[in-house]
Amino acid sequence: MGRKIYLIFIIALCGCVNTSPYLENLSCGTDNMWNGQHNQSSDCFDMAEVSDTGGYQVKDYEKIMLKTYSGLNNLALGNNFANQSFRQAYSLQTQVVQDNSDEIDSMQQEFAKTAKNIAGMPSLDYIVNDINEQLDKESLVVAMRDFVNPYTTWLSAIYDGIANKDYANAENYLKRVAEFAPDNKFVKSDINAIRSGKNFVWIVFENGSVGQLYEHALAPRGLRAWNIHLTVPDLARGKPALPYLEVSGERTQFLASMDSIVKTDLLTHRDNHIISSVIFEIGKIAAAGGVVIGTGKATRKNQSSQGLLMLGGYMAASTIMNMKKDWDLRSWQSLPYDIQVARINMPASRKLFISPVGEIKIPSDIKNAVVFIRISDKYNNVIIGKLN
Repeated sequence: MGRKIYLIFIIALCGCVNTSPYLENLSCGTDNMWNGQHNQSSDCFDMAEVSDTGGYQVKDYEKIMLKTYSGLNNLALGNNFANQSFRQAYSLQTQVVQDNSDEIDSMQQEFAKTAKNIAGMPSLDYIVNDINEQLDKESLVVAMRDFVNPYTTWLSAIYDGIANKDYANAENYLKRVAEFAPDNKFVKSDINAIRSGKNFVWIVFENGSVGQLYEHALAPRGLRAWNIHLTVPDLARGKPALPYLEVSGERTQFLASMDSIVKTDLLTHRDNHIISSVIFEIGKIAAAGGVVIGTGKATRKNQSSQGLLMLGGYMAASTIMNMKKDWDLRSWQSLPYDIQVARINMPASRKLFISPVGEIKIPSDIKNAVVFIRISDKYNNVIIGKLN
């Protein structure tokens, strides 16, 4: 009972305004993390994993970042639970790819059953690609080619290499990260630094604020014969705070775009959303009176008209009438715009001079450190993590 009251008190302190308990816990976990309250932050993140979502459609990238930030808290606390958090975060990425693939396969089968008797209905690939092409012409955020979070993967690599001495795993992860940050000299040489046995400080700059979701209303070209209109989600560009940080003559370099991570997640689920919406709309056509099967022109008719959709089609339509859901435009708003990193030798003085942050002192019990710096409209904070 005491634990529950304690966690509710944390939420009240944060002043969270989201209607979803899940998002409230994410927001409060982030606020406490950047304010140095790492045990309270961990409690909020733990609660997010078991709390009622309040109807919120939890995004895959949020699940991964929750585990990533749990690992960050554990680094700051200097305990061994960071290992579990980073492994869970990394394995989630693999699971997400498979789950999304299975979901799309299932929905494609639903589309085929519903659309097979509708004359002139284009293929599902054509519809989805047409919509995405229209949206991409206007979008300022570019998705990555694969669903992966380079930030999570990089932290897993550094932790595995330093804390676990698992150089093979660290090298594999860093090779993966380098595919998404090919110009980052630190990522390219991190494995050599890890193997050297010397002591280092990694600087992680969480820069600015991630973009927010919004909706496009459009009439897909392939569905205009049926007067079908859809509302489709997209991502606005986030807001960077600074181009980089400087430390000991080095500048932080790009590692990952949270905007692109969110957009990649969005595209996967947006395709599902599009398919669900199309199934819903053509199901309404069938249920309202059927569609003539003829030479390619689709026209609405009443149920007594010749050539109507067969009874099996009506039954299929009735099963999907409740499939469509409006896209949830809420999201974890306290994530950064992008993530940058740098690496320097551990100074003999254990003092870092970071512009424009100022001086940071590394505690004497830390051999290898990760210094996390967040600068945005809301945050201006530093966290020191212990790798050893």
